[in-house]
Amino acid sequence: MSTSTPTRPRHSARPEGRPPVSPYRSPMFWLLPMLVVVLLAAIGTGLYMGGLANPTAHLKDFPVAVVNEDAGTDPAADGAAPQNLGREIVDGFADRAAEGDKLDLRILSWADAREQLENGVVYAAVVIPETFSADAAGLVSGSLTEEPTARPDITVYTDPKAGALAARLATGIIEPGLKEASTSLGEQLSSAAEDAQVQARALVEQQLAASQDDQARRTLEAATQAGPATEAFARELTQQQAGTPAQLADKLAPTVSASSTLLLQDPVHITSATYHQVEEGTALGMGSFYYAILLLVLGLTGSIGVNLLVDGRLGITPLEIGPQFLQARRTTPSRWMTMLVKWGIFVTAAAPAAGVVMWVASAADVPLPNGGTLFLVSWLAMSAVSAAVFALLTLFGNAGLLVSMIYLVLMGLPSSGAVVPVEALPGFFRAIAPWEPLHHIATAVRSVLYFGSGTNTGLGADVLALAVILVVSLLVGILTGAAYDRFFGRRGAKATGVAAA
Repeated sequence: MSTSTPTRPRHSARPEGRPPVSPYRSPMFWLLPMLVVVLLAAIGTGLYMGGLANPTAHLKDFPVAVVNEDAGTDPAADGAAPQNLGREIVDGFADRAAEGDKLDLRILSWADAREQLENGVVYAAVVIPETFSADAAGLVSGSLTEEPTARPDITVYTDPKAGALAARLATGIIEPGLKEASTSLGEQLSSAAEDAQVQARALVEQQLAASQDDQARRTLEAATQAGPATEAFARELTQQQAGTPAQLADKLAPTVSASSTLLLQDPVHITSATYHQVEEGTALGMGSFYYAILLLVLGLTGSIGVNLLVDGRLGITPLEIGPQFLQARRTTPSRWMTMLVKWGIFVTAAAPAAGVVMWVASAADVPLPNGGTLFLVSWLAMSAVSAAVFALLTLFGNAGLLVSMIYLVLMGLPSSGAVVPVEALPGFFRAIAPWEPLHHIATAVRSVLYFGSGTNTGLGADVLALAVILVVSLLVGILTGAAYDRFFGRRGAKATGVAAA
């Protein structure tokens, strides 16, 4: 006959007969949750507004292409030395970029600039056309004539698919430099117009003087035949008319009009153009960011849901569903194994979830090119986010939920580079961007949706970064869980009435 081992009585933490102290009477019951809310408000505002509020103050290495196709002036046209005013504009831009580190100015051919625009490598391209110098020279000559002239034109191409704010920042950086270059060029053209006006007056005076000299010579010849008195009168008349060519030249010579003077002071016409026209259903180029946010939120909230359900079924925490309060029989599961089980459940569910996201988005008339690549990127993105969430839950316990929100959302949104380009973020956010899943999710989804998933779009680097984040997160969770189990015991092992997992 078997005998049972008597159960040792539990020792109460309070004296017999004394009623338990109500938790509501403890100040920390009220103060600690409020302190958490206030701290989250401070951290969230500092991170979010600190990262996004003033992008122009944090510009660094903002990539812009400059293309000079100017053929220069033709020296055979007027005998002057050839000029390439487009090159002077580019040199001025290069000098200005060299003064600081705000611009990453790339002097490229139009073919290379187009390739970088099409892949989202540069945010804007400044194109100086072939006729720039010829049009500028035409303004000078046209200011003294009635001939129609064309203003030298510079086109600034921006791409809203690379980011709506990036296009605005590019325009805000480039246009002041172009205005400055236009003013500098205007000084040259105004000086050239003044010289041309002086030369035109001298030519008119020279022609009038030659005509007058010829007329005076013939008059004197005729007066000499008429007699001495007539000859003397003719000579006196010729002397009185000596200043007439200069006076007539002041009135007859062409001059630069007031309107031409104003035009020459600011001669360059700056045209803004969109290189990639945004399609319907792309939210004016922000659709890729919204899609990335959706993947992040699904990875975060889905992992939280899996964590609650699995822990509830293991008896680690109660499972409260509506009015029901369920407490399963407590087990003592291994932390690292539990993390892998949760992550495995999520990854299995993330595959059909990625397909559902694509199906619903397509039903909402969102254009989704490169569907196979988009599906794999979405699956990897959610899996990487889930791995980070479960690693933080293993490392910090329930507090890992708050840490996950801070790391993935409050730190991830500003450093994503989708709202404000990374080149316009404070140094702290540029430093953490490589370790933020949302940064790589946003750029990867943008590459797939807008830039054709090409090898030059950076998609491969983003996929590799997400894979690294996933692997590092799993290793942190496994090693931390194993260490906690070894030195502190398994989850729930110190509770009474437990069953082995």
